[in-house]
Amino acid sequence: NHFWHFLAYTAGTGGSILIIGSAAGVAVMGIEKISFTWYLKNIAPWALLGYFAGCGVYILEMMMMR
Repeated sequence: NHFWHFLAYTAGTGGSILIIGSAAGVAVMGIEKISFTWYLKNIAPWALLGYFAGCGVYILEMMMMR
């Protein structure tokens, strides 16, 4: 079902918008000494843009398959 694919995409990708949403993000914060506020200002907007772009592409693909 398309709903479950979209739910998996949003749940899996949405956690990457905030660096603390994934184990890899927390590891990068420790290794590279990235602060949460720096990430929010410099990276999170791009991650959010990519997230919504991916949502849009998925929705367009599902509309084209009908």
